[in-house]
Amino acid sequence: MATAPKLEIVPTLADLLHDPLQVAQLPRETIAQLRGELARLDTLLLSRLFQDGDDHDGAEGDKLLNTAEAASRLGVSEDYLYRHHKTLAFTRRVGRKLLFSAKGIEKYISQRARP
Repeated sequence: MATAPKLEIVPTLADLLHDPLQVAQLPRETIAQLRGELARLDTLLLSRLFQDGDDHDGAEGDKLLNTAEAASRLGVSEDYLYRHHKTLAFTRRVGRKLLFSAKGIEKYISQRARP
């Protein structure tokens, strides 16, 4: 069975999208490297989407808070948030990073303050 000839020059991601048949010619090591680059790029793009800032808030103007900011607003420790983030509806995961919806925290606080 004939093997596909190996590429001497590693194509860019754009090249591979334009001509997907080149994927068959990639060495396994190159595939692992490209997948790592894709994962890093995906994390950077997601972080940018959810980045705090005046002009880039979360959904419908909601600000996403880091763990320290959320803990301060809630009056709990950061450790508490890490341990309970799965049960808190206002938690957002971006890659490995935990962020917290400011509007969700406000709603959570107002619901707990009711008699």
